[in-house]
Amino acid sequence: MNSNLKYVIFAADDLGSSRSVTRAVIEAHDRGIVTAASMMAGGDAFQEAAQGVLERDKLSLGLHVTLCDGRAVLPHESIPDLVDSNGFFFKGPAMTWLSFDRKRVISQVEMEVEAQFCRLEAAGIKPSYIDSHHHLHMHPRVFEVVCRLASQRGVSWIRIPHELAHIAFGLRSRGRGAMPFIEWAVFRVLRINNMRTAEEYGLHCATQVYGLSRTGNIDEKYLLAVLNKISGMTKDNYMKANYVYEIFAHPDLASVPGLRELQALTSVAVSDRLESLGMRRTGYKEISPNDKIYASARKAL
Repeated sequence: MNSNLKYVIFAADDLGSSRSVTRAVIEAHDRGIVTAASMMAGGDAFQEAAQGVLERDKLSLGLHVTLCDGRAVLPHESIPDLVDSNGFFFKGPAMTWLSFDRKRVISQVEMEVEAQFCRLEAAGIKPSYIDSHHHLHMHPRVFEVVCRLASQRGVSWIRIPHELAHIAFGLRSRGRGAMPFIEWAVFRVLRINNMRTAEEYGLHCATQVYGLSRTGNIDEKYLLAVLNKISGMTKDNYMKANYVYEIFAHPDLASVPGLRELQALTSVAVSDRLESLGMRRTGYKEISPNDKIYASARKAL
């Protein structure tokens, strides 16, 4: 591989959650820049999503671990502390996060995550990376479970949100109040220990991951600004090696924010800017953990 290159993965979350999201993600891949998509195993449109992605061998697929605000794969009787009587997770990510401090709950989390992996495998899908709905996998106890189960299946990559402060706060969403600051601070604290855990299980993560501070408000202007900023980094430690960046979004045909994100992901201006900046658009399954690109990224973490 050439030196001094920046590799960018454009990821779409929530694939399979609904028909409108599924079709938006596929369109963002077919007509746009999306190279990776993580699937909700309990989503209403999972089967449609599975059929659609199996026809697209250039799309890297991941498991979008879901532990709140969605439907579980296992029945209520198996995971009573995670779901209601109809098998739906509780909606609030904050309360769900706090529940992970109980050992009994973590045991149920492990069973459900295992079942979600199995559902992807039964559909013929071998995930190359893993992330989660509302980033609940970042909870240290859940993170260990997810890493262990992922490593047993040969998954190589896991998302650990990491936005540089001057980019995250300079381009943060309006209307979310202090939430971007809170999320950034919490994940910054958790990141170091979670990286150690990931390494223990042989999992790797991108050098930087963007999208969290602009959740629900990603547009063409944001993508262009992020690409310009990461391309313009001139410090020696950024210029001596290859790096892997992830930018994630949530396209959806049925919502105004989702349509705006789809428009950004299919923007000719963004695609042209990538080319002009000399960045390489890639997917997770195209990057071997033994490659020089990973060795370079690891040194930067």
